[in-house]
Amino acid sequence: MKKKHPITFYILCSCQFWWALSFYSLWAILPVFLGEELGIDQKTSFATFGAFAALGAAMLFVGGWLADKILGAKRTLVWGFFFQGLGYFIIAYSAITAQPHFVFVGLGTVAVGRGIGSVAPPTIIASAYEKNDPRLDGAYTLFYMVNNIGAFVAQLGAPIMAYSIGWTSAFILSGVGMAVNVITYLMLNKKITKATEADKHAIPFKTNSLFLSAALIAVALASYLLTNLPLAQFVLATAALVILFLITKEMKKEAPISRKRMIVGLVLMGQALAFFVLYNQMPTSLNFFAINNVEAEIFGFAINPVSYQSFNPLWIIFLSPVLAHIYTTLGEKGKDLSMPGKFALGMLVCAAAFGLAGFSQYFGDENGMLNPFWIAAPHFLFAIGELLISALGLSAIAKLFPSRIRGFIYGAWNMTLALASVAGAWVAGLSATGEAEMTPVESLVSYGNYFYALAIASTLVGLVCVYLAPRLNRLIETDVSEETEAKDAQTA
Repeated sequence: MKKKHPITFYILCSCQFWWALSFYSLWAILPVFLGEELGIDQKTSFATFGAFAALGAAMLFVGGWLADKILGAKRTLVWGFFFQGLGYFIIAYSAITAQPHFVFVGLGTVAVGRGIGSVAPPTIIASAYEKNDPRLDGAYTLFYMVNNIGAFVAQLGAPIMAYSIGWTSAFILSGVGMAVNVITYLMLNKKITKATEADKHAIPFKTNSLFLSAALIAVALASYLLTNLPLAQFVLATAALVILFLITKEMKKEAPISRKRMIVGLVLMGQALAFFVLYNQMPTSLNFFAINNVEAEIFGFAINPVSYQSFNPLWIIFLSPVLAHIYTTLGEKGKDLSMPGKFALGMLVCAAAFGLAGFSQYFGDENGMLNPFWIAAPHFLFAIGELLISALGLSAIAKLFPSRIRGFIYGAWNMTLALASVAGAWVAGLSATGEAEMTPVESLVSYGNYFYALAIASTLVGLVCVYLAPRLNRLIETDVSEETEAKDAQTA
């Protein structure tokens, strides 16, 4: 008889839906809000969005440390919900009172909350299952699906709320989502599995006080950095260099077999960085392309162009089981692509997405407007690329680096996301029109050429990945054969 998932899994799936609804509502409308309501130019709004996403990702490393060593995963989960909810309500307050400086305080608070709490859910889920429990892979797949359902609802609904009711309503919705999560935790806390050693012990008042003081200082620093973008970019770049130095230092401590795996892992992290730069075009340049040049109607139904971002999670929801079936079928036949092969294919698929978006410039009507197909199709290809790279990347990295530094490597992976957010925003800024007003006909050509340039760059990166794939495979295969020989020698 098929065993059900533990109650912890269902509680966290509920929380993840509300988290995704809250976060992706802000994600969908933030660059537009910064421009339309605060009067920030498009290039700066992209950079601010990128810095906000980057700071949240970079601080996930601190959240993991707090979950493992200080507060425990359960406490970091609820504190993360609290700070994010507080941040959303601060942003809503700024929209009501027309005080723009509160926007950056709110964004800084959300970024800190994301850093504190977002590592906790996968940690807690993993601890709710016995070692080698076959249900765990299915649990993560369902969890990822729930996240995308929340993202779909958010990216479809938040722009509609923002334009029909007001920006404040969308931000309040995000705050309410986090409030629901805090209440859910307080009601069902005892049913959630204790995931780390720190979860099993009471936290002294002094420790809690130090944590809250540090969190508030972090909010102040994050808020300041969002108003000083060059400094934010410098801080993130410096942190990335320090992490790279520490990884290379750790490599020297490893045996040759492990060192080769780590080299493969570093290369895949570099390829993932390139992918996430492209991924960050969806809420920035691709979003504004839809606003300016895609008809606001599907099958006769009016739709806010900003809501076209919801195509990405929608395609993810439909494609996830399809690709999972393909992987299983190919694996049974011994023909499944290796991880480096999947990364290479993912990059080429992204190149095709940008090529398709660029090609759309030849299909605009006399007013420079396009059929929604030309935004749905690139999002379809991006979803395939995301499932080939993003959804599998963290699992691959975990397998390639030694377990003793796995927490550190998760932090390094998140720093990859952070750097990509900043770089992606800078790249998106190249599509900005500046102060010049363009007609839709002119912007269609401008965006088309921009997407063609990205398609060429993505193709070149993809070809490099194709070239490296068999070489990386040989490194991994050599490791396996050497490891087997070493074990045989020990047995003899």
